[in-house]
Amino acid sequence: SKMDHWCLLFGKNCVTTTTTTTNIPSSSDQITELQCCLQSFHNPNNDNDYDDDTITIQKQIEFIQSLSKWNEELESQFTTSSSSSSSSFLDEKNEEQIKKIGIELYSTFLWLLQSSSHDNLFSGRRNEQTSIVTITAIPVEKNKYGDVSSYQEIVTQRKEDMEQLAMHLASILSQSSSSSSSSSSPKEVEETTTMQLISELLRTMTNFTRWIMSSKSNSAASKSLTAFLTKGTICLSLTLLELSASSAETELNQQVARNASVLLFRTTHSKPNPLLQYFWITKNGYKLIAKLLLLSDISTPLLFSVVRHVHHVVASFPKRVGLDLLNDGLRDQQLLLQREEEEKSHEQQQQVVADATTVLIATLAWCIKSSPAFPGKDRINDRRSDVALEILRILFALGGSDNASSANNNNRTNNPHFDLMTQMGILLGDILHLPNANVATYEVKVASVSLLMDTPINYGYYLLANDCIRTILDVLELQVSSVVLERDVSGTKSSSFGGDSKVSGSKDDAAALTPILIVLIKYGTANPEILRQMKERIFPKEECDELYQKAIDDLPLSSSSSVSSSSIQRGGGGGAKNMSPIDNPSKRTLRYKVIKLMTWSESNIKRLSAELMWILCNSDPTEFILRTGFGNAVHMLGMRGFVNIPEGNSSGGVGVATTAEEMLQQ
Repeated sequence: SKMDHWCLLFGKNCVTTTTTTTNIPSSSDQITELQCCLQSFHNPNNDNDYDDDTITIQKQIEFIQSLSKWNEELESQFTTSSSSSSSSFLDEKNEEQIKKIGIELYSTFLWLLQSSSHDNLFSGRRNEQTSIVTITAIPVEKNKYGDVSSYQEIVTQRKEDMEQLAMHLASILSQSSSSSSSSSSPKEVEETTTMQLISELLRTMTNFTRWIMSSKSNSAASKSLTAFLTKGTICLSLTLLELSASSAETELNQQVARNASVLLFRTTHSKPNPLLQYFWITKNGYKLIAKLLLLSDISTPLLFSVVRHVHHVVASFPKRVGLDLLNDGLRDQQLLLQREEEEKSHEQQQQVVADATTVLIATLAWCIKSSPAFPGKDRINDRRSDVALEILRILFALGGSDNASSANNNNRTNNPHFDLMTQMGILLGDILHLPNANVATYEVKVASVSLLMDTPINYGYYLLANDCIRTILDVLELQVSSVVLERDVSGTKSSSFGGDSKVSGSKDDAAALTPILIVLIKYGTANPEILRQMKERIFPKEECDELYQKAIDDLPLSSSSSVSSSSIQRGGGGGAKNMSPIDNPSKRTLRYKVIKLMTWSESNIKRLSAELMWILCNSDPTEFILRTGFGNAVHMLGMRGFVNIPEGNSSGGVGVATTAEEMLQQ
């Protein structure tokens, strides 16, 4: 398995996320289990729906336990299943059944909110009314749903009416919170149980949505989720997120806020999705996300969910529209906080407003440098590594949204990346020096390497001064080893060096290797000292120099000093006729693995690995052939004009980048 590969690469003491091995039920079993769970709650004795007044705490607790078990099984499946094996269980046969279950689940959630006393759930104080099922009677214009109190009335409504009910309940929750007293006291058992059930239902709806959307049939998935993908869900999720995150600091409130945020993310994440615009712009979602980003005491699972919203918005809205709105929200929230501080201290504060990039980098710094030592041992409750990884991906997306050619511009005025990387400062070096013995930490390091693709060329001097080239080469070795090892273990591999060998490749391989190869080519080409360190790592003197020098001495005198295009075509490299590397490097070496990538079937990997070896050989075709073998070198030699390759057989091709520089520009 891939985790076995990590342990082989990192050593036996590799720290990984601990998961409990369980027997994951089939999709049909999970459908049946959820349906039975809902039916047993509403029909405890297979009788008619019980009256609302007969709800007991015990019934809610049993329902919470059943939902929790179902969620744990499904989340275990999300963790262990690959994307390629995502559920394909959704078809015409069970589409209506799943749609019905979704409506029942959503109706249960609406019914719970409709039949609960809202005043106490988020204010922290106990209402004089003790019944958990008392409906809060707040005057609302055209309150047509004030008398809808039974589950059966809700579940049989049309989609449009259910959506209106959800929006109405969101309004009731907001008004209940604003009209309640600010004083707080411990919640009673009834209120705590209701909050737990709200949290678990949010979690269930989130997992149900994710599960159905993982089906290969997007159209069928959308039909099955017709009850969830509505503006009413957006309104309710936003309201619950704001109320629970703003109420008294408790673990339960944080759980409700996090589950509401994740449901909001899943609801707006499908494509195409007009609900994202409704959430971010119409309902001013950017203001709430800005507020949450500035809070210092929210849990890391909630913070991770908030940061994912930012990433989704940055990637989805054109021309930085979503980001500009977030910046507006951050500015208004910071000015509000400063005014509040002035009122308390009676002193005028200097107005300092940070934009989204600055806030994200500050959050990243907190993730890396806060206690306990990054990334922490509790991956369930301590999600700092996930937050850091998501922020690095956002920063990369922000850099990639501009013309990548500006990354080589060292002018502070004209290059937006200059200030970005200046703010990163020593933080980037800290990330690159994190240990490799933890998978979560290593993923953060890989993401930081991707960010280097958009840095100015002279940033290489900073990397040199802070001994970062060595750590980047460590990442190269681990990434290359992971890709090559996985191919070898899977049985799809080349048996030897040579031009006829065929090696498997994939888009996953390209995603793993393309950034690190581009970064090394970029800085190795621009900085001789960086190139020297790279060459010493990939061509160790004790292993390579003696044999290489002997091979050079054996070449004709004219060939070793000057190589022409015609001499390579006649003799394979000015007299160098070796089809494989002269010293036949061990399979354990980094050079062996990089050379192997020169014949990879994925075109970007093949091209970039060959270009890396080319610059390491000082663009000398003789050295290039001696160190890599003519069979592996022939494509690069053809692209450089030393070998004639028939048109159509080149690894380049029309419209395809042939160098790392061209790939950066694209």
